[in-house]
Amino acid sequence: MASLPIFMTAVANSSDEPAFPLLFTWSTHGAQVKEVLVIPDDEWLENHTIEANAHDLDEQQLHEFGFEASDILAEWVNEFDTDVVYGLEPEELNHLIEATYDTKGLEPSFEVQSIHSWFEERDVNLNDAFLEQGQTTPLHLLPPDELVIQLLQIAVEYGLIDQNDIPSID
Repeated sequence: MASLPIFMTAVANSSDEPAFPLLFTWSTHGAQVKEVLVIPDDEWLENHTIEANAHDLDEQQLHEFGFEASDILAEWVNEFDTDVVYGLEPEELNHLIEATYDTKGLEPSFEVQSIHSWFEERDVNLNDAFLEQGQTTPLHLLPPDELVIQLLQIAVEYGLIDQNDIPSID
């Protein structure tokens, strides 16, 4: 079976003018969900602030529990064997990924495409599928890990990926 698609989401420093990531969450080809806090680059903080956010992430938490961009990029290089990842808001996600790569003077090794397009190419309307699961919270308001889990579950429910590839969620 082909490897599973990588679904990714991020939390930005600002909802109005996202400039850099605070957190990345993604699925792996093995259907695991990974989440990592990002230590802000000094240059990011010179020009932008970390605004209050739904996840209550602040600069202290990021420095205490986060990872440097180089560590995150190294993990992506080792883990992603694809040139495409899928995101709910691909333009914003792409911008945040580019900001991360830019700290090391690099270009992203993959592009971000719309998760809606991935499902549509497989004849599934993501919004309808989400509502059919009985979800009342809009996709974009879900916590990042729950969003990725929901995307994987919808893909399984519609036979787009094999149930055996998804770990059970309690």
